[in-house]
Amino acid sequence: MNNTVRRANVSAGCSVEGQFVSSPTDIGLRGENVTESPVFQNVKCCDDPMTKGEVPLESILCTEELRDRPSRPPDYQKENCALVALSNALADSPRTVLQTLAETILDVCQSGSAGISLLTTEDGGKRFYWPAIAGKWKTHIGGGTPRDFGPCGDVLDRNTTLLFSRVERRYTYFQAVVPLIEEALLVPFYVEGKTVGTIWAVAHDPSRKFDAEDERLMTSLGKFASSAYQILASLTTLNFAMGERDKAETALRLSNAKLEDLIEKRTRALRQLTIRLLQSQDEERRRFARNLHDSIGQHLTSLKMNLDVVNAVAQHPARPELLHKCLQTVEECLKETRTISYLLHPPLLDEAGFESAARWYVDGFAQRDGIQAQLNVPKKMNRLPRSVELALFRILQESLTNVHRHSGSPTVEIVVEVEPEKVTLAVRDAGQGIPKHVLEHFLETGTAGIGLAGMRERVADLGGELRVRSNKKGTVLTATIPLRVGLLNSARRSLLA
Repeated sequence: MNNTVRRANVSAGCSVEGQFVSSPTDIGLRGENVTESPVFQNVKCCDDPMTKGEVPLESILCTEELRDRPSRPPDYQKENCALVALSNALADSPRTVLQTLAETILDVCQSGSAGISLLTTEDGGKRFYWPAIAGKWKTHIGGGTPRDFGPCGDVLDRNTTLLFSRVERRYTYFQAVVPLIEEALLVPFYVEGKTVGTIWAVAHDPSRKFDAEDERLMTSLGKFASSAYQILASLTTLNFAMGERDKAETALRLSNAKLEDLIEKRTRALRQLTIRLLQSQDEERRRFARNLHDSIGQHLTSLKMNLDVVNAVAQHPARPELLHKCLQTVEECLKETRTISYLLHPPLLDEAGFESAARWYVDGFAQRDGIQAQLNVPKKMNRLPRSVELALFRILQESLTNVHRHSGSPTVEIVVEVEPEKVTLAVRDAGQGIPKHVLEHFLETGTAGIGLAGMRERVADLGGELRVRSNKKGTVLTATIPLRVGLLNSARRSLLA
């Protein structure tokens, strides 16, 4: 409708709100190369029948006159030609068939304007919109009327053909639409027994009166409108499905690209991890070799020298003292050997479980490194699957090593929580935190030194998750391992062993 519609005065109890926009979800049903007109988007009416219009509905209905007026003779040849033309249009250009249908109605009914009204779908059918109009109102394509207060709604409510006269007397928003409506013939059309819209013909000339032949033609064209609507709805659904498929394919391609990039990063990270692991093993072997040489090696050298002296002189006056020193040296060797063995794999872990091994290690860590360490574990903690206990202990070892080497924290708190489905180990320090770029690199690639990467791989192997939060006030490392997965992995490893 033209812009003057925006200023239309609606009768008492009605109001026009907002601007007029077309129905976006039904664009595919409109004709091509047309100028869309605004649509009545928010016409609201109260429930009082006396305020729904200036006159009652019956005062503008003249449907009964169709039977009483003289009717022109049917022109079946013209009608058949029109239906054939519509069928060809539906086959050749289905998206413009509604506009062709409107032009056919205009021609066979010799009206001033003709068009199609369809219920909107995106809002549950609260409005009618006009996808196709022919004649003097053609510029109003895209306009429409509210479902609950308009001629099309009356047709659907009564489920029959209706003839209106001077509709602006009741529906006052038509007062600003030119040319005015003298008579309007509206016919419902159905899809699978459900009304989805109307076809209509409008006479602007007072001398043009619709008759029974117009009603017959409109009813015949209404059946065609039903077929056209179903085909267009199917095309719209197909286009939507194709659009969704294209979106899915695009998303899949992006996902594949991201996945390939992630695989490349993880492969590169694993390669780096392998190299670092080999370097770490070499460094560990070098450290143990140095420890053996500096501690046990020296003790054994001293022991050999003392035994050589005792062996060379059977009655050496210092023999008892030398033998005593030999025994002390043997005890030191045993102590050093036990310490190294415990550090490699504490027997307590196998014999008494994670709780005992953790207490032993945390106490030793506090004594050796001078860091105040607090361990909180559940009372009467039961044994966990072997693979879970080993993973927790190694994570505890590596975490405390990182605290000692990198954090500068005077304290560390270790908390163990055991639930029916999972076990959680949290290590919290009050140090300087992990550098931001190192933490971001770890979160993105999974690598940031052999320690964190190794812990992450241990947890991932058991189906768990490793989370690291860090700032300048300290670092919290949390490892969560599901117990059922850990139990299954323990059983699998036992079978393989």
